Amino acid sequence: MFSIESSVVQPLDTLRKCEQNGRVISMMQTEIALTPTNSAISMLRDYYRMALRRKWILLTIIFLSVAAAFLYCKIATKIYRSDALILLEDQKVPEILVQGIEGKTNFERRIFVIETQVRDHSRLEKIRTELNLFPALVVESGEEAAIGLMNSAIEVMPVGKGTTPGQNNIGAFSVSFAHQDPATAMKVTARIVDMLIDEDLKDRTQTAEGATEFLDNEVARTKLLLDKKEEEISRFKSQHVGQLPQAAETNFRTLDRLHGELNVVRENLQRQTDRLGLVNHALQQYVQFGVTIPTLVNGPAQANPAFTRLNDLKAKLAQLQSEFWEGYPEVMLTKEEISQLEQKLRSQYNVTKEQSEEQAKDPYYQDLKKQLAEIKNERALLLERQRMLLAEKTAYDRLVETAPAVEQELLTLMRDYDNLKSSYHSLVEKRLHALVAENLEKRQKGAQLKVLEKAKFPRAPERPNQPRVMFFGLLLGCGVGLGIVIILEQSNPQFRRPEDIEQMFGPQLLAVIPHFNLDFAYGNWKRFFPTVSFGRGGGATDGSLIPTPEATAAWGGTATVSPQPSFIVRWFPNAIASEQYRVAATRLAPLATSGRASVVAVSSALPGEGKTTTVINLGYTMARDLGKRVLLLDCDMKCPGLDKFMENSTVGGLADYLAGTLDLDDCVSSFGDVSCWVMPVGNAVGNSTEVLRTDRLAALFDRLRMRFDYIILNTPPILPQATMNVLEGHADVLLLVVRANSTPHDVVRRAVGSLRSRKSLHVVLNAVGSHSLPSYVYEYGPPRAKTPRGQLRA
Repeated sequence: MFSIESSVVQPLDTLRKCEQNGRVISMMQTEIALTPTNSAISMLRDYYRMALRRKWILLTIIFLSVAAAFLYCKIATKIYRSDALILLEDQKVPEILVQGIEGKTNFERRIFVIETQVRDHSRLEKIRTELNLFPALVVESGEEAAIGLMNSAIEVMPVGKGTTPGQNNIGAFSVSFAHQDPATAMKVTARIVDMLIDEDLKDRTQTAEGATEFLDNEVARTKLLLDKKEEEISRFKSQHVGQLPQAAETNFRTLDRLHGELNVVRENLQRQTDRLGLVNHALQQYVQFGVTIPTLVNGPAQANPAFTRLNDLKAKLAQLQSEFWEGYPEVMLTKEEISQLEQKLRSQYNVTKEQSEEQAKDPYYQDLKKQLAEIKNERALLLERQRMLLAEKTAYDRLVETAPAVEQELLTLMRDYDNLKSSYHSLVEKRLHALVAENLEKRQKGAQLKVLEKAKFPRAPERPNQPRVMFFGLLLGCGVGLGIVIILEQSNPQFRRPEDIEQMFGPQLLAVIPHFNLDFAYGNWKRFFPTVSFGRGGGATDGSLIPTPEATAAWGGTATVSPQPSFIVRWFPNAIASEQYRVAATRLAPLATSGRASVVAVSSALPGEGKTTTVINLGYTMARDLGKRVLLLDCDMKCPGLDKFMENSTVGGLADYLAGTLDLDDCVSSFGDVSCWVMPVGNAVGNSTEVLRTDRLAALFDRLRMRFDYIILNTPPILPQATMNVLEGHADVLLLVVRANSTPHDVVRRAVGSLRSRKSLHVVLNAVGSHSLPSYVYEYGPPRAKTPRGQLRA
């Protein structure tokens, strides 16, 4: 809903009015509104429609572009290119026997090297001098400019590409040169090929010789390093004799032997120590108590008689002391005798240097003393042996501990030696191969370049390439033409889709009426191609539309009524356009003013937008499908249009009634089948605006409201005339018809702004193309005609 103030369209209370009027939005209209406009398909469709609408501008630009391309091909300087085909020939001797100097060289790398050689400055300068190329350019810009021009005219291209990227199945390439003179192009190409083959052979020979010389030097240097490394290894082995890896097993065995000997010495030393203690103890017992141990002496042990006597006296003293007291004389005499005997023995066995005769006569004592001396001597020998074994073991332990470090150093030396030795043998082998390869190159048995096709005389120019230039001219024309079309379309935008109406008017879109000339087929692909005309029987031939029997009879010439194709709701009630008029009628019904008949003024911004067609189809639909009493009042005095839809002519019309010459009933004609009446303009004279300003017009509307439910006014266009400003004061609802792909946005804004009305304004988008409608409009369309067997035609 819009109100118009100060020539500017502004929405006022849109939501409130929509709720009051009971807005009803069907699923079809909702999905139309939700159709994404930014999709790629929609964009392509828009461009396609733009091209169709401005096809002559587009075709003119394409024609001019193609003509310019053709003219360029005729007047442009012709450039001829001569080329030669060269094969990288494999070596003649099998590679399993002799490896060439280059081996398996990557083809792309070889092409790069060859191209670098061909484009070498000195070589090109030599060729330019020989053939006297570009003399004027040399005089004008110098030698460098001529060489640069030659460089840009040369091409080195591989041929016979394989299926695998980076490979070449043939191993061939072409060398070409472009020039204005075809003979010069051929000469330069031939000279480049000769120079390339000669220098390739020379370079390969020099490479082979250089490789041999280099390998000789490397062999001599490696041999010197190898000799130095051998001397270093020999010197290292002599410095670490016992620490070398091969001596490790001997060292471990020696350590095991020393360990065993040390254990034996320790055991013997322990036995001698134990025996020494035993002999000392026996000697002490013998000296003190006279006790003998026979096992310690060799032979019978004869003790000293003094010890026997001493023992007897001690036994006697013990017996006497048990019988008598200490002062008893015999006890005292026994004690005295024991004391004297002990003193005698003590003095006898405590002598160290000179023995008395009595001591010499004691064999037991002498035998113990002899054993004691032998034990001490044996023990001293064992201790010395133990010390020597421990010193030797310590030395071998040190050898074993330092062996890993020495081994690591030796491994490093041996690794370096082995590497040098391997490198030396490899260099010797490579030198042998280099000598053979050098022989191979000198005898021209290796891989070399072979000319398969010599430089040819070019017959046709390379540039300009007329098919390519014409193709790019066509593309340029299409691109520029489409760009200009888009600019023209964007500079003057028109209403094309329902979304365009909703962006300007909001939810006031009443209905979307498809173009009558569309082929309403069910196949979605057919809707992208509009038909030429709807016409007589249009659409009925394929079963997509079913005309009424009255229309069929009219087309057959048996009826008196002449059907109008624009009166689609009557003659084709099952058409999609008819269904959209029913949608419009259904949405218009809740907008009526409660308690009295509604006056609906139908207008458009400009002539030719389909307002008259909308009036007749909308009114007939409300009468037939909604059961309303409808009067169609033609108020367009300049271009009346409702009279051609009338079944019966009238004496006069609106102008005659307002003039007072005829009564109302004489100015109205009805349709026989529905409650719909038409009041034409009649005999209009003078200024239509002045005629409509009479007081009889207001009285006429009061009278009509009493007889009809709806009065639909066919008003003049808004912009050309001021009549709509007079009629809108009598209307309850304003209905604006906008023709798709025709009416610009600014025209509609200016027309709505000129009304200066606050009444409800609704829009009908008329003649919408098939591209702007969703596919379900066709899928949920009219029933199809049946075949003779009763099946639906596909």
